[in-house]
Amino acid sequence: MWSVWVADLAISDRVAQKIWQRHHIRPVEVRDAVVCVAGLPGRWDDHPERGRRAVIDVTIRNQEATVVLYPRQHPMGDAWNLGSVYFVD
Repeated sequence: MWSVWVADLAISDRVAQKIWQRHHIRPVEVRDAVVCVAGLPGRWDDHPERGRRAVIDVTIRNQEATVVLYPRQHPMGDAWNLGSVYFVD
């Protein structure tokens, strides 16, 4: 396990709609939980179809949640695309 730093998080309209409809999580809640938060525990996952992605554990509304991030090219680095977020049961 390693720490993830998220300086910039891109959330597409499609992903924003998906996380709201399926998990009732708003994009602003994800941003608040991950952007510029030190020490986010993460691990790499190699998905056969989606490729390499970071999986991190956060707290949203006092509930444990898992966030899936895909690295994104950015001149300053530490930029990610949101793949998904869901509460851990």
